[in-house]
Amino acid sequence: MDRHFLEFWGNFMLNASRSQKQLEELTEWVHKGFTGFEELNSLFRKIYGLEETSTGSADAVNAWKKAQEDFMKNMKDYLNLLGVVPLEEHIALVRKYEDLKEKVASQEETIRHLKMLLSESHGANTAAVTQHFDELIRKQSDQFQNLMDGFNRLFQKEQPSPESKLD
Repeated sequence: MDRHFLEFWGNFMLNASRSQKQLEELTEWVHKGFTGFEELNSLFRKIYGLEETSTGSADAVNAWKKAQEDFMKNMKDYLNLLGVVPLEEHIALVRKYEDLKEKVASQEETIRHLKMLLSESHGANTAAVTQHFDELIRKQSDQFQNLMDGFNRLFQKEQPSPESKLD
């Protein structure tokens, strides 16, 4: 940070400790574009070396704008060090948070719906698979039974009758 900002801020903080009103004035002064409070304007001009410039010249206007920009940049840097988030940034983050919350809720609903569809289709597939499996088992049982019947008939023909063994 530059020495002008620190000197200005140091003097302002000393004066602000005397009165809360000055802090309110600073806020209003900045929001009004560095106008409206002659005491602050005088302090600002003095600290930023703007007292000697003629107020109507192009150089004076440019120097004033440059000093304002420097002040605002340093003010943001200082507040950042304190952990203060600018209101616009905070509001933008809140909006983003709300949008993301809606998006998550929508995606969770979609996931629930897809899981339900998957469950239904999986249930239908399970029933079909079970039916095919039962049918396969029945066919294999029938084929096995036919095979056993065939062996039975074959062995019955090959075995000699009990009467032929007695002869």
